Amino acid sequence: MVTQKFCPQCGSRKVKWIDPNMSFWQCQKCGYRGSGVIEDGDLDKKVKEAKKMEKLQKKLLRGR
Repeated sequence: MVTQKFCPQCGSRKVKWIDPNMSFWQCQKCGYRGSGVIEDGDLDKKVKEAKKMEKLQKKLLRGR
C-alpha cells in the first residue's frame, strides 16, 4: 500500500522528493523545503483547517 504524503506547512499533496540521499522534500504549492512530510490523512485535514483559521484571523484583524 502506497501512503500519501502531505506538506506539513500547507497540507497540500503536491510534495516532491527532491533529494533521496537526504530525504529532502519540496512542496509545489507553498514552497516548503525540508525533511519532514505528513503521512497521516487525518493530520493533513487538521493542518488545512488550521491554515484556514489563520487566514480568517488575519483577514478579521486587517478589517479593524
